[in-house]
Amino acid sequence: MPMPSETPRPVRHRPTFSDTLFLGFLALVLVTVAGVGRIAYVEGQKNEVSKKNALAWATWLEQAGADRFKDGYALSGCSGGEAAKGQTWADCLPLLIGLSGPLSNMKNPFTQQPLVFAAKCDPSNKSLAGALVIEILVPTAPGSAVAFYPMPLTDRDATDQKMQLRVTACDQGAYPSRATEVTF
Repeated sequence: MPMPSETPRPVRHRPTFSDTLFLGFLALVLVTVAGVGRIAYVEGQKNEVSKKNALAWATWLEQAGADRFKDGYALSGCSGGEAAKGQTWADCLPLLIGLSGPLSNMKNPFTQQPLVFAAKCDPSNKSLAGALVIEILVPTAPGSAVAFYPMPLTDRDATDQKMQLRVTACDQGAYPSRATEVTF
């Protein structure tokens, strides 16, 4: 039987050492997850910028493809038709990415350097992250199962005729992202 003169002692609610250790570990895990999430977000944004660069190139090529056969086209090295006989991609590209070119302000989001053009995206070469690949689509024989055969656009390719092009950006792992096909 309890004695009436004794008062109950207050119970202490302090965490034990193992409780403190667990809470510290939990805080460390939360900070790590937030850090990894931030890194993934930043890298994802870089991939999106490289896709936007490819889309901007595809949009410009599509719009220029409609106008470049008209007389007095502003970028004479990219013009088409009889007046442009003998002109090649080597004449057009410097006008596009030069200081006053319509696509001169684009940078590779992974390196912050001017855009690099590659023959293809190659995952074994990580330096191609953010590079653009422009391929010319060569038509195959009528009735073939494959309508076009892609080949890298080279400096020797003539620009006096209409061309089917495919523009692709290489992502962080140098894998090709979604390609856009245009008529230039």
